Amino acid sequence: MVLSIFKNKAAKTAMVSAKNDYIKAAESNDDSRATRSFKVRIGIRCRSHIDKVFIEAAKKTVAFQDQCNVAAAQGKERPAPPKANPFQTAKTINGVIYTYIPEEFSDEVFSLGCMYQTMQIDINKAITMVQQVADRVAFDIGLDQPITALQFLRSENESESAQEPDEDIEQDSNDNNE
Repeated sequence: MVLSIFKNKAAKTAMVSAKNDYIKAAESNDDSRATRSFKVRIGIRCRSHIDKVFIEAAKKTVAFQDQCNVAAAQGKERPAPPKANPFQTAKTINGVIYTYIPEEFSDEVFSLGCMYQTMQIDINKAITMVQQVADRVAFDIGLDQPITALQFLRSENESESAQEPDEDIEQDSNDNNE
């Protein structure tokens, strides 16, 4: 019991630190090398955070749909929909850390992850819309370079595109055979 109290306190302290780091990056106008390096580090954390929120949204949407189906079958009230968490964890070479982006960004990415999971938007729209959020985060913390979000989806999309036969080439070869 005592150990869990210390863990909770350490986690809360780490969350406060993550939020303070984000705020420090956003408010810093210093153009020193150390500040630029710090902003890049926070930007990398934000990229990881955005990706994790998107994935979390997809997983929670599946679970939520299952809970809704069970509730409907049992005649119970529909459960509350899942929400985004402005804090995530990320693995670094120094161990696990907490990451933070403001709720407005987390909520938007979470919503897009839910929409993607329920096929309300396709892969290209999801990538484009989440990238727009990532661009706003990068602007908020004053990065010189954009944050590239959802690289795993981009790679998946590229590999699927490479495997699909080109219909124009197929059609041309059929025309030549006639």
